[in-house]
Amino acid sequence: MARIEYGIASPSRPGDVEPLGRLNRQASEARVADSRVAWPDVYLVQRTGETWTPVTEIEED
Repeated sequence: MARIEYGIASPSRPGDVEPLGRLNRQASEARVADSRVAWPDVYLVQRTGETWTPVTEIEED
């Protein structure tokens, strides 16, 4: 089974993804939520190979 890698992306910097290292999905979503304080347009992406794809939008309270 391939390991899922998560990262942070932004539409203002297409193609530029900041990998989050060995974090699970819950920790990755928390990191994105923290990053949105300074950069509101960031979102979570994932990959199992070479291509990053957006993750379903994080639900906020």
